[in-house]
Amino acid sequence: MNKYIPSAVLMVGLVASAFAAGTAQERDERFIAWAKAEAKPLGGVELQADLADLRPLQKIIGQARVVSLGEPAHGAHEPLAFRNRLFRFLVEELGFTAIAIESALPQSRRLADFVAGGAGDAQAIARKNFSWGFGAYPENAELLRWIRDYNRDDTHRRKVRLYGIDVGLAGPNFSKPEPTALRDVLSYLDRVDPESARRQRDVFQPILARLATPAAPPGFPSDGEMAALDDLIAQLERERLAYTTLLPATDYAWALRCAIVARQEFRVVRVQPSEGGNAIPPGAWRAMNARDSAMAENALWALEQEGAEGRILIFAHNGHVKNAPTEGGWWTPLERPAFAMGQYLKEVLGGGIAVIGVSSGANAKDLPAASAEPNSVDSALAKVGLSRFLLNLRSRPADPLVVDWLSERRPWRANFSSYSVVSPGMAYDACVFLDVLTPSLP
Repeated sequence: MNKYIPSAVLMVGLVASAFAAGTAQERDERFIAWAKAEAKPLGGVELQADLADLRPLQKIIGQARVVSLGEPAHGAHEPLAFRNRLFRFLVEELGFTAIAIESALPQSRRLADFVAGGAGDAQAIARKNFSWGFGAYPENAELLRWIRDYNRDDTHRRKVRLYGIDVGLAGPNFSKPEPTALRDVLSYLDRVDPESARRQRDVFQPILARLATPAAPPGFPSDGEMAALDDLIAQLERERLAYTTLLPATDYAWALRCAIVARQEFRVVRVQPSEGGNAIPPGAWRAMNARDSAMAENALWALEQEGAEGRILIFAHNGHVKNAPTEGGWWTPLERPAFAMGQYLKEVLGGGIAVIGVSSGANAKDLPAASAEPNSVDSALAKVGLSRFLLNLRSRPADPLVVDWLSERRPWRANFSSYSVVSPGMAYDACVFLDVLTPSLP
């Protein structure tokens, strides 16, 4: 639940709204005028571009250990390229130590090993180990290459790490767990406790066989299958000292986390609505909550792995990073709004996280036509007159009409042609505006 204190912008808004009148058009005009005065132009989005234009972010980030960056849709070049450039800035100028991405945690161990110097080709590694089809985007291979090259430089004493924070789902409508998490845990037990590994394989081989079916197994997961997974996690926790004397503590940490992710996957599937089709089922909020809370837990685990001096960039869809529930637009059929990962993280980290949303004005011809919501955040930002810019939403506008504008619930475009509804001053600490999205093409 949301127990955190509202942002300064919204607290001001509660007071100012009593005095601010004005029509919707007047509020739009005043917001656009304020945004024109406050917007910080951004240069190119490419990784090699000069970083000077990103330095205004230092004021927004401050001492926060986590920066959470969104993207308005999966599969566009500009948000992915900007992510790579922002991460370079955060590492080189602010001492960030890791990136955590919307991709399945178990498979991300292969990505982490590659950027640490492991064998392989970046494109092949990305294609095989990014989940949700994200391995096809060349910007993700570019990210792997940059981190690997950075780590190979002996002058960089602290090496940069990469984590996935998502669960792995497969099958029609992502209705069953992906088996990598369980397989990785059993492989770890093979190396540290062969006798126990044989017993656990007897338990989990039938479960893995059920997951190998094309569609979700009927009645999966059963209470007994959930209990077996709880027992596996308990064994790993109980034997930590014994296992870490045989293999590095890092291997143990990943194995235990994979077991926990397997349980997260089981829980998501357990509350997944049975309705199919393209529409959002009314009960989908349960699975959305389960997934986003899992992503938040995994992000906090990654932060813990980085130690007291670690700082992490989290990258995922706007719908996950925002400090606001998911509702409106395509998600209108939901029985109740679904909580986002950003809300769970804000509850724990408070001012220790800075959330940056990404807005876009239009889509290139090879992408779906953009939704045209006249009172949306995107349409207002498109009127600022800059092709790319950064806007600090944490600043305190003197104009109460601007405060009201930031406090009002309004559409924010998502997935190229749909939208959700948020109060921008609550959902994000800052936003990046990109005038046109083009496809990420292999």
